[in-house]
Amino acid sequence: MQVNRWIAPAAVVVACGLSAVPAAQADPGDTQAALGGGSGIVLGRSTKCSLTAIGYDAAGRLVGFTAGHCAEAGTPVRGEQFPDAGVVGVVRESDAQLDYAVIEFDPSLVTPLRTVNGGSIAGLASAPPAWSIVCQNGRTTGYACGVVWASSPVGFMEQACSSYGDSGAPVTVGDQLVGMVSAPLISDTRVLRFSCTDPNNPIHTPVIAVAFDTVRQAVDATKGVGAGFQPI
Repeated sequence: MQVNRWIAPAAVVVACGLSAVPAAQADPGDTQAALGGGSGIVLGRSTKCSLTAIGYDAAGRLVGFTAGHCAEAGTPVRGEQFPDAGVVGVVRESDAQLDYAVIEFDPSLVTPLRTVNGGSIAGLASAPPAWSIVCQNGRTTGYACGVVWASSPVGFMEQACSSYGDSGAPVTVGDQLVGMVSAPLISDTRVLRFSCTDPNNPIHTPVIAVAFDTVRQAVDATKGVGAGFQPI
């Protein structure tokens, strides 16, 4: 089966009848973007994805993560709910194999948040075992939880509600970040929809998540932007 990524340009969101769940509301003229795990971000001109987490690397840089398929290195980043803040960061690294991207934020333009839409990230943990309950916090479907069907050190498959624009969304156990949303197991077709439309309806495609512990190790090995990352 073909696997589509959870990228959400505005046209896709409208076509699917979905609306973004706001991470925070901006006042007109607000030049500060308040961003945390689960916030909507705009990469390049119009690609909308979810921020996995925000914090500081070993060099003291304000950095964040999202899915690698959302943007290439060098892509400018904006806060979806904070258009007046303009460009607040840039993608410094994008890895297609593990599907993660590292964003360096301008600390003068970004207020980092630990809690977004009821979901908090206070630490990092390894991939959860099968039959665990995890929760994810996406810019489209918001905060939802589900069971883990299968797991490995590299990633896991879980049943939380997810749809277009949730790429990069944090997956947590309690307040510990364990993964990031990569893609649906089964893609929508022109006739059938397998993605989640309602968190109260458990009948939808499972989601493939990348283990954040594996992402962190890969970034640490580069000794570049994001190495030594810790959430705020």
